[in-house]
Amino acid sequence: MVGHIRTGVGDLVVAVALVAATGACASGGQSASAGSIGGSSAGVSSPTQLLDRAITHAGGSAALTRARALTWEGDAIVNAGGRVVQISGTWAIQPPDTAIVATFDVSRGPEGMRALVFASPRGWQVRGTEFTPMPAALLATERDEFYLYDVMRMVPLREPGVTLTAIPPDSLGHAGFRAERAGRPPVDVHVDATGRLAHLRTRVPDPAGGQPVLQDIWLSGTIESSGVRWPRDLRIMLNGEPFFAVTLRTLRIHDRVDDPRLRGPG
Repeated sequence: MVGHIRTGVGDLVVAVALVAATGACASGGQSASAGSIGGSSAGVSSPTQLLDRAITHAGGSAALTRARALTWEGDAIVNAGGRVVQISGTWAIQPPDTAIVATFDVSRGPEGMRALVFASPRGWQVRGTEFTPMPAALLATERDEFYLYDVMRMVPLREPGVTLTAIPPDSLGHAGFRAERAGRPPVDVHVDATGRLAHLRTRVPDPAGGQPVLQDIWLSGTIESSGVRWPRDLRIMLNGEPFFAVTLRTLRIHDRVDDPRLRGPG
């Protein structure tokens, strides 16, 4: 969901192309069909009830299940290293492991377009016809980031092997649960009083080898396509500091991302 900053404005544009929008064992805790927040107190929703409400608010199970891939155009602002960069582009996501994100620095124009191509277990940064493989550490980081779009679809959280565990409300009082799946990072999911998915929290690895970064994703607004109600605005904080804010202009729901760049160079 969030790429990491690399040297130069051009690399920064590629790095943040991973936004929407940023491993744990699935054994133990509560199953996806049981458990409650604060015990059995009346009026307190269980993790499964919160998930069901959020799925309904987002268009329902059938619509979200059909939304195997999502493509949107958006405009974003990146705060990094004392700089503010405006970018625009297209995000084509087939969560959790396939994506092509093409963005450009607005001040330089579309001729500076660069793409990030993710076809797990491989990935490249692409400019024109030149493919540069992602370093292994960066690839591992982006794999965790793109998984967050699967969490935002929510219906995969009903699958066997996913554990939902009660957690305290977030700083705005949104009720929540932790979603855990083997081989994926744990994600705290918070839902507002209307059932809208409002906030995700996770820790993302630093591809440069530093300490993991606390990442908060705040979601607001609505854009609709094919029965799916998706967040229009996505705001990302890293270790409590503003990093990225994107607004979607368009949204298209489809079955898969089909692009020859996913096959790599050659």
